[in-house]
Amino acid sequence: METIQNIKSNQIKGSKNKWVLLALGAVLLGFTGMRWNVPIFAWVALVPFLRYTRLNYSFWLLLISLILIQTVSTFRIVSAPFHAFIALSSGIQGGIVFSLLLWIHNWIRMKTKDSYWNLFSFAFLFTIIEWLGGISSEFGVWGMMSNSQLSNLILLQSASIFGATGLSFLIYWCNVLIERTLFEFETNKTLSNSLRIHQIVYISILVSLYMFGAIRLTLPIKGESVKFATVTSHKDIQSFWNNELENKINTDLVIERTIQASKEGAKIVVWNEGGILVQKNEEEMFLQRIRSLAKEHQVEIIAAIVVPLKSDEFFMENKIHWISTEGEIRQTYFKQFIPPGEPIAKIDSEIKVFQTQFGKASTAICYDFDSLSLTKTHAELGAGVVLISASDWKGIDPFHTQMAVLRGIENGTTIVRSTRGALSGIYDSYGRTKGSLEYFERNDGVLVASAPTLPVETIYRKYGNWLVGLGFLFFISFGIWFFLLKPNL
Repeated sequence: METIQNIKSNQIKGSKNKWVLLALGAVLLGFTGMRWNVPIFAWVALVPFLRYTRLNYSFWLLLISLILIQTVSTFRIVSAPFHAFIALSSGIQGGIVFSLLLWIHNWIRMKTKDSYWNLFSFAFLFTIIEWLGGISSEFGVWGMMSNSQLSNLILLQSASIFGATGLSFLIYWCNVLIERTLFEFETNKTLSNSLRIHQIVYISILVSLYMFGAIRLTLPIKGESVKFATVTSHKDIQSFWNNELENKINTDLVIERTIQASKEGAKIVVWNEGGILVQKNEEEMFLQRIRSLAKEHQVEIIAAIVVPLKSDEFFMENKIHWISTEGEIRQTYFKQFIPPGEPIAKIDSEIKVFQTQFGKASTAICYDFDSLSLTKTHAELGAGVVLISASDWKGIDPFHTQMAVLRGIENGTTIVRSTRGALSGIYDSYGRTKGSLEYFERNDGVLVASAPTLPVETIYRKYGNWLVGLGFLFFISFGIWFFLLKPNL
């Protein structure tokens, strides 16, 4: 009996030890999202930090720890051409944001004497900051907790209702609910009726969303399916940047594979980002060649190219020439959302949706689809298919492609993503894989698959991040309740 009591006493002490809490949090948060992601960790990753702040341990120690944890965690995706300094920048930003939000939540918790407002204030606080990052931060949607669930296609269907921010809300709510449950059980050896009601409501919502997702994935998508193709040459830009022979080999290879894709029945072919390098004085001649190719083979071509701007520096235009089956240029589009440190010119372009022979489609370049404000525009203009030219690296393979698929589920659009250095894929608006091709496996670099072209109406497509709006209303109501009504706490 004494041994059992000693064990329990040690467990309680361990759960109050700041170093144990920080170490446990480091493991859980360190393997949440990105490469080597363990999806289940996300649902409990913040529990140790919530307990740490509840015990009123040092804010500065928390800040230093979270900066270190976030920085080391981001190093999971560091491989050429992603530089370590970007991981450090991201880690510092993430550590500061997480520490401040945890501190603000704990301040609210103490001021309201642990009222049940805190369960929602925590979840809404983190969710709103995620949304702000997704529409305005240079890191876009990369910090979203929902990215930890990219492999859970059933649960991802809920993004069609409230977007990725809604899924993040559920994860944050789960974390704070678990911490509150542990606290009440440890303090009172029982749970209050109010907490039990919260638990029942939460579990009911989560189970309902799983049922929704399971049923949704059995439903067919209306309209005709069309064959799309992605083409990659398996060559890095650096390999043919200042090498005319290699550049010619790469150009011929991309064109050869485009012809191959058309012969396999593809109606539209998407090159990977910067698929071909074209000198400024040769661009018109090159375009004439691609226009003739499209007209001859009756295929639309998303011709993604780079144009060097400085002879002595790795700096370029990064753009797409969309060529129709008539050989006409539908659009010249420049990359709009530029990752930190990427050596490309910022040239304004308008997102456009075109009525093609296979439906309404639009185009984007890689990181463009990490901005919630840009992806929203594609849906508002009526796109049923988004054609994405992308270039990734091994450190973010395959989850960057999966992040784009999540945008498709939100907005009800088919995603065709041609990717250098990672997974290329064709996905319907439920996120179901119609075809995929791994860059690091031996293959011919050509993927052809059929996918629906009609947009699927979703609640998110129509109302956007309405749950975030609910969060703002929550804090307005909370402010009125706390500051004006002066509750007897």
